[in-house]
Amino acid sequence: MRICMLSTTYRPRVGGMETHVATLAEALVRDGHKVTIFTNRDSISQPEEADENGVRIVRASALLEGRSDPDVVQWEASMFGLLGDVERWIVADDFDVVHAHAQASLLLATLSGLSVRLPVVVSPHETQPETDPCGLYRSQFVYSAGTADLVLVGSRRFAEQMGTFGVPADRVRIVHHGLPAAPQIMSRTTARGLLHEQVGIDTDRVLITLVGRFKERKGQLRLLDAIDAMVTRSRCTFVLAGSCSSADRDYLGTIRRRVAAMADVTDVMVLEDVSEQVRDLLWAASDVATQPSTHEGLGLAAVEAMRACVPVVASDIDGLREVVADGAGTLVDTAVSTAYATALDRLVDDPDLRSRIGKASAVRADQLFSVDRLTVDTVTAYQEAIKLREAR
Repeated sequence: MRICMLSTTYRPRVGGMETHVATLAEALVRDGHKVTIFTNRDSISQPEEADENGVRIVRASALLEGRSDPDVVQWEASMFGLLGDVERWIVADDFDVVHAHAQASLLLATLSGLSVRLPVVVSPHETQPETDPCGLYRSQFVYSAGTADLVLVGSRRFAEQMGTFGVPADRVRIVHHGLPAAPQIMSRTTARGLLHEQVGIDTDRVLITLVGRFKERKGQLRLLDAIDAMVTRSRCTFVLAGSCSSADRDYLGTIRRRVAAMADVTDVMVLEDVSEQVRDLLWAASDVATQPSTHEGLGLAAVEAMRACVPVVASDIDGLREVVADGAGTLVDTAVSTAYATALDRLVDDPDLRSRIGKASAVRADQLFSVDRLTVDTVTAYQEAIKLREAR
């Protein structure tokens, strides 16, 4: 099958959508499919076209050009600038299906006419688009005007969300995200040595890690509140790692100030824009992972930790309940700092419990979130979308 994926961002950026798109594309290539990813060119140093692990990557240059040209109408450049790149790189190719990732990609498929001549499936990745400016109306418009044959969602929570945007239930398919086989297992001692070399983490304490974008909904401040209430905090090192968009710089600044104020009594590190290699080292080195989000579509960072046999303490919310289960992690109201602290203290105090939960978590992650299951379910959806289009 010849597949065109549209994704607003891609590697080397690190995030849930980028991980999902790369994992799916590379797995499809291993299964014999041909995959092209059309994405953004973040800098002039990035090639317009490249092969990465068998996946053809095409990067649109339009948004790098004309920003300082007074004759360029910025509204038009922002809204329609990518169409020239689509025509240059995508239109002439003979694809079987288009897979749009996120609302902006579905809108591009519609504006460019790709959705007129090809079956289109879309995977939403926005957790709370309705909270953005005009977000509810935008979402309802994109999914009504965007001619997606099927909507592939990663969780029940996302499926329910699609209903509020006017997507008929018979067009929605739940396809859980998957992760590739875990990186080669290394000892925690080895992983910590490598982390010390690469990012300066040097600890023999219990390592508790939170990986996620620096956004308010990811709950980093909740963890800092819980740390203040932990009985065992002096025996722990805490790492907060993730990327940060320009819109969230103030929030990251608040986190850094809180961490600085705690420096005399608690060992907390903030790592921004970590690579995939460092992220995997963090999981290999960690004793406990945590995800105190206020909202999640699907807690992919929790799945990554579980796959690495790391016990997870997560918010008791939709999107994380599908990932973490009793005996294979801990769900807690992370808004209550004392309850959150108690859940963390319990794991810090009991290495055997950490080991048991970690092993059970790895089994659950492999069963529910394997790449094999992801690719089979996705290809099945592609085939269904093609048949639906043929029947029109």
